[in-house]
Amino acid sequence: METQIQLTCEDVPGKADARIVRFIGDLDATNVDFTTEKIFGYFDEGLVKIIADFKQLRYVNSTGLGVLLHFNKSAKEKAGCFKIVNLNENVYEIIEIIGATSLLDIYDELDEAVAALV
Repeated sequence: METQIQLTCEDVPGKADARIVRFIGDLDATNVDFTTEKIFGYFDEGLVKIIADFKQLRYVNSTGLGVLLHFNKSAKEKAGCFKIVNLNENVYEIIEIIGATSLLDIYDELDEAVAALV
């Protein structure tokens, strides 16, 4: 089955162990395996500081949210981080309804998320 999500990756200037991953499309049960494989591939390469740019993420369901929480936990276990930026209103609402806004590092602007990398 064709995935409804694309992930693109780019370097964070001055941070060798960090990447910006842009999520494009929808994150749900049909593509969490693909998404998990990509993100854990970055972790395995030593890229443990991920900024997930959701500017073009249209939708996330509870399965997708579960995998985001898993990424956050796994990054912290590797002494890294998983930060989320540029949430649209629909995606933010879903995260808020589930009560996960306090569990995830969410930023309004990409510059803020980059500055928060340690």
